[in-house]
Amino acid sequence: MTEVWNVVTRAITGIRPDLGEPGTAITRDSALFYAADPEQPVLGLDSMEALELITVLEREFGVELADTGIRIADLHTAGDVADAMAGAL
Repeated sequence: MTEVWNVVTRAITGIRPDLGEPGTAITRDSALFYAADPEQPVLGLDSMEALELITVLEREFGVELADTGIRIADLHTAGDVADAMAGAL
């Protein structure tokens, strides 16, 4: 799972380099888009960045989430993405 997490965080910072800057932490709890809880970290991806993230990860891992029972709409956090990719392997 650590390797999957490393690939996910590397893909996120490849799409949004500002999220890899010192003082910016990507955690499993980081919301992809927004968070109802003001204490929850937020990556603030837009829809095109989220689509690019999934595309990069599908290519990296050689899987397609559409071929699994995983719905992209159910991925709310960076941890959800890592779990989905690990589960699809």
